[in-house]
Amino acid sequence: MYLNISKKISEDFKNFKIDKIESGASNKIFYKLWDEFNSYILVDFNCNPDEYNNYIKIYEILIKINISIPKIIHKYDHEFIIICENFGNLRFDNILKDYKLKDLLNYAVETLIVLNNSIEFNKTYNIPQYNYEEFKSEIMELPEYYFPYIKIENKDLIEEFLYVWQSAFNNIEFEFKNFIHKDFNINNLILLPTKKNHLKCGVIDFQSAFWGENSWDLFSLLEDSRKLFSDAHNEYFIKYFYSKTSNQAKFKEFINKYYFLSSSRHTRLLGRWVKLARDLDQKWYLDFINPTLHRLKKNINLSNNKNLINFYNKFIFNL
Repeated sequence: MYLNISKKISEDFKNFKIDKIESGASNKIFYKLWDEFNSYILVDFNCNPDEYNNYIKIYEILIKINISIPKIIHKYDHEFIIICENFGNLRFDNILKDYKLKDLLNYAVETLIVLNNSIEFNKTYNIPQYNYEEFKSEIMELPEYYFPYIKIENKDLIEEFLYVWQSAFNNIEFEFKNFIHKDFNINNLILLPTKKNHLKCGVIDFQSAFWGENSWDLFSLLEDSRKLFSDAHNEYFIKYFYSKTSNQAKFKEFINKYYFLSSSRHTRLLGRWVKLARDLDQKWYLDFINPTLHRLKKNINLSNNKNLINFYNKFIFNL
């Protein structure tokens, strides 16, 4: 397998050693290319060439603004392969015990502020725009996968679930015109100690970017579903982010969208963890259910929607 990869890249790397990197649920394949003096990351998108094209498209947008993303060293369009900078192994989720949480979150939030203020809505970028159909397909992962997992087999309940969410969605004035990374989680952020200020936050895995509400990446960061860490700084960073970005909505509307969309995301993830555990035969994905439930319960109860609160307290949290 490594021989096949070495045949697809240029002679510049013929003397480099190749080590495969664990990729989890990703359909991308990662390798480390290294010699005595240099180290790079090779990403093979052959399992999903559309992701390669999306990655290159988003890369061309992000490389022009003042944030830290891995610079592409070589790309092979016909092979759907890129070779890029190696940002190292100081991934935020692995270093929470070694660095001050508030400092790490500050680097990340400052990066989000730059993203929000630097990229204006532009249809010519050909980035998908979030909408109700996408929203519906995401939340339906809960009744499709999580309901069977907790032994709920009630079609009427599924209809009620969808009705409650649809009614709540229709009562909020969404814009979906902000650039969203989509997976701005601590496992996609890497500390770069030699850089300054927000550039210490290296951002990876941005090929799924879309136009959405600007609170999305913020709650992806602060309400992480994989790992429980203190939310003592959340109120500060939510207010700080709001004050530093362009928001037509009043703060109350902004915060309602924050908790509503965060609740929908955690709803989807409850189903997603079950699906991944089953499809990949990786039972450890089920370990993320309790952190997700913890975040979801808080977010639902702050969503300012009585119907959602009542539904989840009755059928999800009180089982």
